[in-house]
Amino acid sequence: MSEPDFDRLDCSAVIADVYLLLDSECDAGSREKLQRHLDECGTCLEAYGIEEKIKSLLSRKCGGEHAPEGLRERLMLQIRRTVVITETDSAES
Repeated sequence: MSEPDFDRLDCSAVIADVYLLLDSECDAGSREKLQRHLDECGTCLEAYGIEEKIKSLLSRKCGGEHAPEGLRERLMLQIRRTVVITETDSAES
């Protein structure tokens, strides 16, 4: 008897969640389903391998760089402005 359809993942779902697996940001059940699909699907395994290599390359080449001083504060200020504008616009409607 084959595996139930609800327990199978399609390739688009696996590719969309590949970074969750790479970053260890999924629970054990999701990790198991993703890994099972990768073990059975060469196309997704190839895509996973490419993403893994890109992530590794970015980490090696950009891992030691730090954002300029004050960037966090400027971003937080901009986020606050956006939230205030959004709340004001919503209240006027």
